Amino acid sequence: TAFSPRPTFAADTIDSVNPKVSASWLAVPERGTRSATTRLRAAFGTGIRPPDAFEIAFTDNPGLKPERSRSIEAGVTQTLAAGRVQADATWFHNTYDDLIISVGRLAAASRYTTANIANARARGAELSLAVRPVPALAARGTYTWLDSEVRDVDGASGQAPPPFRVGDRLLRRPRHQGSLDLMWSQGRLQAFAQAAMRGQTLDVEPNFGTFGGLFENDGYAVVTTGAAVTLTRNLTVYGRLVNAFAADYEDVFGYPALGRTAYVGLRLAVRH
Repeated sequence: TAFSPRPTFAADTIDSVNPKVSASWLAVPERGTRSATTRLRAAFGTGIRPPDAFEIAFTDNPGLKPERSRSIEAGVTQTLAAGRVQADATWFHNTYDDLIISVGRLAAASRYTTANIANARARGAELSLAVRPVPALAARGTYTWLDSEVRDVDGASGQAPPPFRVGDRLLRRPRHQGSLDLMWSQGRLQAFAQAAMRGQTLDVEPNFGTFGGLFENDGYAVVTTGAAVTLTRNLTVYGRLVNAFAADYEDVFGYPALGRTAYVGLRLAVRH
């Protein structure tokens, strides 16, 4: 056989309590029609991911456990001018333990071919600003800074699952990411424009995965615009232009995105 003999797996049930708790406090309530408000918020939670069918089918580890995660975040929401301006800031910190990996060259860390010995961490901040200067126009900008890290495996200090090194970023998690949205609505006409930006990411060779090595996937900026016109109560014609400036980019390394693409359609609403 091309595969290692599999041990007998006894029936197994795991009961796990994974709380998710959040709270917010209106520190500065609204006073008057043009006043400001301040809201503080925080959240904590844990998560669990059991081994999937593929991971169970190709393991010799009868004690394979679920992966675990813990997350904590805290933030503040500030409004001004009776809600026409809203700013949000959120800090978060996530840890991932007992990640399932193929042991490979880390054989000294486990007696099995797969084991729950990998760990990782992700932390960062999210910022957003929304402005509505007039009822017909709204703008929103967002930015996310993410610091992710592959940590050393249990029982093998200073080593990470191949081909990673301790301290490498997690796959497809950009350090910098942001967007800018503009929306306008007047009578029967609606229009929007969106610019999405993403920095470099760490990715894998598309044919062989992690066995083919790690690569830097370049960042990009993509602009999408669109509009819609309500012709009658039930009929709307709409259109959008995706990747308006024909940016050359790949969300996932090795899979080029479409160039400039236009969509036009009709939307019919039927009311009884």
